[in-house]
Amino acid sequence: MRNWLEEVASEMIPDDLPEGYRAVARVVGVENALKLSEELGGLPFYFPKIGSLIVKKRDAYIRSEFNGANYKELARKYALTETWVRRIVSRRRASASD
Repeated sequence: MRNWLEEVASEMIPDDLPEGYRAVARVVGVENALKLSEELGGLPFYFPKIGSLIVKKRDAYIRSEFNGANYKELARKYALTETWVRRIVSRRRASASD
């Protein structure tokens, strides 16, 4: 037998939830939105933009793909400015010389 949360969730749509949960329910489903509420309910919780979550890994990819002259290509690939790619690449050089 399914537990009560699964049963209730199976009969709900995102619009049945309070405003703050609707977007979450549209992405992860009503049941998972309710599970998040059950686990994290009452906590102040902030979802940072994805860029801030993956920036270290993205920068590592940029550094590994850098060939000494492909700033423009990397900027296009990662939707950054060429200046920003130069900063990312130069951070590796600065840390390597420490």
